[in-house]
Amino acid sequence: MTDIKRYEILEALPTYGPMYIPVTESGEPFYSEGFAVRFFKTDGSEWVANFQPGWTDLKGIYELKDTTNLLVIAYGTCYVMNPDDTKPVSVFGVGYVSVLNTQDGRLILQDQTDLTIIETDGSHWDTTRISWDGLKDLKLENNIVSGLSYDPMTEADELVHFSYDIDNKILTGGSYNRYETVKKPWWKMW
Repeated sequence: MTDIKRYEILEALPTYGPMYIPVTESGEPFYSEGFAVRFFKTDGSEWVANFQPGWTDLKGIYELKDTTNLLVIAYGTCYVMNPDDTKPVSVFGVGYVSVLNTQDGRLILQDQTDLTIIETDGSHWDTTRISWDGLKDLKLENNIVSGLSYDPMTEADELVHFSYDIDNKILTGGSYNRYETVKKPWWKMW
């Protein structure tokens, strides 16, 4: 990317100047203070966004390798934004808790039950469900994410190892698919 400043994360909403613009998934007005960001447009003007927050403490802005769009994470909710536009390109998630960076520029977002992969062009996809409710100790090596997934079905609330190959979209292990059974037709009772 260029060395031109495209955004500035603000400590709070400005007390003077033009009114901030609320950015939400639905486009509905949002009046509480969320995640405040000043964007600098390519024409030299600027605007302040107030992003509606999600449910966690994760916040930040990530530049995407193959697009001018930015990924804004506002307390667990993701907004793909073009700094020249006040409307998000896409909005997804509310509970992301951490981010891993791949060597090829992709981002891996951790939720409570699965992962979301942000491609270098800003598109995204979700893995299959990995955990019943909780992932921890994530590591990334050679585009394989590994870690522990919570299994509440055991007496000891066991943590089960998993690995996910993001290139081939293959899950190995994990607590959620531990109990997969052959599904019977709805009408068969025995």
